[in-house]
Amino acid sequence: MIVIDTNILVAALWSKTGASNKILTMALRGEIQIAVSVALALEYEDVFKRTKMREASWASSNELDDLLDALLAVATRAAPITINIRPKLSDADDDMVLECALQTQAQTIVMMNARDFSIVKTQFGIDIMQPGVFLASLIGGRL
Repeated sequence: MIVIDTNILVAALWSKTGASNKILTMALRGEIQIAVSVALALEYEDVFKRTKMREASWASSNELDDLLDALLAVATRAAPITINIRPKLSDADDDMVLECALQTQAQTIVMMNARDFSIVKTQFGIDIMQPGVFLASLIGGRL
């Protein structure tokens, strides 16, 4: 199981050819299992509803709504969150990503800013991977 940070969804919706889009497609097909908490789902929705996102995305407004619904339908829900580690990371918004991963016992968090999560592997045993590295690990059979 993995947790997908919001920046992966943004990248997936800006380019149909990148690693982030491949991860999103695999999640929607059920080829990889993702976890999402209420807080993370609300953040996804907030980003999908932003005018800038809708203008930059390859998807229409209706497609973005449908995509979010489909993603949340296939996700394992981390509810209620009973793990509270705040404040743990330098960006408070990242704490909810970590809490979701801990609550669902996810093995990996896929994100762009892995540097911000440097303590997560050593303290919690959760891998932090950028999208290309994550896909390479799938191909290499490490996950």
